Amino acid sequence: MSTTEEGSRQEPNPTFLIGSTLAHTTFENTCPSAKSMTGFSQTLERWVVIQVRCKRWGCRHCGERKVTHFGWKCEDAQPNRLITLTVSNSLWENPRAAYEGTKGKVTQLAVRLRRKFGEFEYFKVLEVTKLGWPHFHLIVRSPYIPQQVIAGLWKQLTGAFIVDVRKIRKHRDVYFYVVKYLAKQRYIPWTTRRVSWSKNFFAKETFKSPGSLALIDVCWIDEHPESIIRGHFHPFRIEAYSSDCWAIEKGYGHSVGEPIAQVHRKKSSPQAE
Repeated sequence: MSTTEEGSRQEPNPTFLIGSTLAHTTFENTCPSAKSMTGFSQTLERWVVIQVRCKRWGCRHCGERKVTHFGWKCEDAQPNRLITLTVSNSLWENPRAAYEGTKGKVTQLAVRLRRKFGEFEYFKVLEVTKLGWPHFHLIVRSPYIPQQVIAGLWKQLTGAFIVDVRKIRKHRDVYFYVVKYLAKQRYIPWTTRRVSWSKNFFAKETFKSPGSLALIDVCWIDEHPESIIRGHFHPFRIEAYSSDCWAIEKGYGHSVGEPIAQVHRKKSSPQAE
């Protein structure tokens, strides 16, 4: 082969050591198992791609977000006590039976305590021991209630008599209590539900964001946002509207976004199957 021929030959797909900023920054805060929602935002006047997280505790990304979220929410709820409710292993055939037999007893305990003492609102975290047996951590907002009263009622309901009650002395520690309980979670084969709370534990949220996207022509797509953007919108300029939403550059929405939405809608329709 001549020198001229060798010099004119080019690699069809050159590989660079440093790629575009889109590759390194745009999707670094996304859930690996996320799906997508697309639509046209009447507020932004653009087509948008929205991340729909899996929200599973076992997902490193979603699990960490949930831990932080509940930590701050519990701190805002102004609780003043920590209660640990145990389970008597000898009364149950196995850990799953113990869980199924006691999970509803916390609600019954709260009802009985409210009748006598008034307010008793709680955030409950399920935790298991190294051997897999369940127990419950409650972060509580209530007036003073003697430990003997709580322990007595819990024994009536479940047969277990070990109950630990502690006062929260520093409000700022609530966040760290919640994070500690949730961050050391072990795998539980018989349930994915780790937390629950009483109806009035959290303050009612009345605030609504004024920055609503006002979406129309919404389409749910069983693909990761990165796949949607790279496969259908790149190399058009992408703007990160939030950590969960990417807006397509104005002017390309109707020529690019609408056909894509129609294609995916057709694929997901019963008629197409």
